[in-house]
Amino acid sequence: MSSESMLPAREQTLTRLHNLMRLRGEVDALEQNSHWQPAFDWLEANLTLTLVMDLPGVDPETLQIAEDGEGVTVTGEREELALEGEPIHQERPSEGFSRRLEFPLAVREGAGEARLRNGVLTVVFDKLERTIDVESE
Repeated sequence: MSSESMLPAREQTLTRLHNLMRLRGEVDALEQNSHWQPAFDWLEANLTLTLVMDLPGVDPETLQIAEDGEGVTVTGEREELALEGEPIHQERPSEGFSRRLEFPLAVREGAGEARLRNGVLTVVFDKLERTIDVESE
């Protein structure tokens, strides 16, 4: 008889849920290591929409930003460190990436400004102002 079957039903469910969550975390870590996707935030201000993306170690020469009115695609490559020794544990993949992000609100096409500083990419887009003319009778 397993030790789990001796627990009350609620505790068995919690134990199974904990095991599933642990397994999901392991799968997420494997997926992350096999294909790097930089973390990002969208920030909305009065007249602008700003994309902030963490790109530590990305070579600025390989960085490309393409905007098409519906969203933005950021691509680049992280530099491989030239260190002595064989890795015994590795979580920092040295590979290219491509991340497509849909705009969460309307922006003016072709009006973005980008800056990469200390491994953080900031791209500022002008929000599209939608106004409605009101006619009076």
